[in-house]
Amino acid sequence: MKGIKLILLLLALALPVLIFVFLKFFGKNEFTVEPLFAEGAPVVAGCPEFPQGQYYIPAEILNRFGWSLADSLTVIFTADTKTERLTFSDRLHEEFSEHEVRILKPEGIPADSLQQLRTCYFFLNKPYDLLLVDNQQRIRGQYHAASREEVDRLLVEAKIILKKY
Repeated sequence: MKGIKLILLLLALALPVLIFVFLKFFGKNEFTVEPLFAEGAPVVAGCPEFPQGQYYIPAEILNRFGWSLADSLTVIFTADTKTERLTFSDRLHEEFSEHEVRILKPEGIPADSLQQLRTCYFFLNKPYDLLLVDNQQRIRGQYHAASREEVDRLLVEAKIILKKY
């Protein structure tokens, strides 16, 4: 009886250690942030229709904001208030270099045109006002600049995309 108890005790102690060692050497701890609208862009009334398949933001739309292929990730800020800009942009500049994550703001774009861009091309619904775009013109995330949790999510997802975790 003592032998059985000893064997069970050793198994109970050794099994978690063996699992940990196995996962440490053979496991792969990797996260991904998939692009949004991989099946195609949503249909929005009064907006142009886009082809089926992965949605890419048209280059002429991104160029209005100053987007560049040289940037790894771009955060497009589409709100009007200046207080929200400070909360997230300071945190982004602390975490990433200008080449890794670039922040673009709508300067010189009329409010009605900006609203059309938000609705028809960025598919941003209230309360979202931040858009994460990769260098292949794909939307990677939508966030709310005034929410600390959303900004934290933006930072984490940008790190995952850049594999900086």
